[in-house]
Amino acid sequence: MSEFFGNIAGNATLRVRLAAEIKSGTFPHAYIIEGQEGSGRRTLARSIAAALSCSNPDRLPCGVCPACRKIFGNKTPDVISVIPEQGRSSIGVEVARQIRRDVIVLPIDFAYKVYIIEEADKMTPEAQNALLLTLEEPPGFAVFLLICRSASDLLLTVRSRAPTVRTEPIASEVIADYLISHDNRAAKLKAEYPGEFAELISAAGGCIGQALSLLDPDKRRPIMERRRLARSFVGILAAPDRSFAERLDIISMFSSRREEITEELRLIADALRDLILLKKTGQAQLVFWSDRAAALEVAGRFSLEELLLLFEQVDTAAGFIGRNANIRLTLTNLVFARTAVIRQ
Repeated sequence: MSEFFGNIAGNATLRVRLAAEIKSGTFPHAYIIEGQEGSGRRTLARSIAAALSCSNPDRLPCGVCPACRKIFGNKTPDVISVIPEQGRSSIGVEVARQIRRDVIVLPIDFAYKVYIIEEADKMTPEAQNALLLTLEEPPGFAVFLLICRSASDLLLTVRSRAPTVRTEPIASEVIADYLISHDNRAAKLKAEYPGEFAELISAAGGCIGQALSLLDPDKRRPIMERRRLARSFVGILAAPDRSFAERLDIISMFSSRREEITEELRLIADALRDLILLKKTGQAQLVFWSDRAAALEVAGRFSLEELLLLFEQVDTAAGFIGRNANIRLTLTNLVFARTAVIRQ
């Protein structure tokens, strides 16, 4: 079974489950596929479509049979991708009604007709209710794959008609090996700038798609800048003897846009979360720090109580900024937060 869905990295349990359902003929008529952007949800959906029609039962999907080549090459009318209409940010009710009209038409090439609804969480409530009519009584040949970040963003009635599977975060080593074997830029970056390559893997958040995207220097640059800011900010907090001027200088490194500041504070919170976990166990799974030794050294400069209070204050600051609080005042209070914690 381990060879099934071999084009999907990680997700071993999920791959076994899906292959077993397809081979036994018990695959449901609909699945909700949730996960982070870049986590392989779309690849998984198209792979399911291919596996349903693949002619090689010992290696679903094989990727080389006529059905697989057509489906992966997007050359069949039996696999339909549903996306928001051009110029719109949501999937409206008319799209759902069109699906209902189309679903009664028999598939042309294969035994199954698969609808991949990308960004299903962007369906309006009216569209979801219209789709519900189709999900309740679909033709036997129809399969619906609803892709979203979180199934909780869909109506409960829709969720009740389709079980949910979630793409799992991929281990850093697996992502690194995948990048190096699939993209020459990865090997070059690792050889020339190993530290930045490690940062890229960490920034990907367990998502191969995100990691591949970050191989583009233009996309990687702002992410790396945010991560440097987060490390510098935690470094300032870790050194209570830093001068007043040094503390104020770091505030100028933040963006001037509230949405971006919120993201910068989220990264600082991730860095502090890692340090909290390291205070409890040195073998904690880190989400921000790519260098465990460096993280352990920084964690050693704080007490657990200090880290917990600082984490709470960063979270509070992000909330204040989201509610239009004065940005400079909020960040100034935060950069002096450890001094206040020590006084407590």
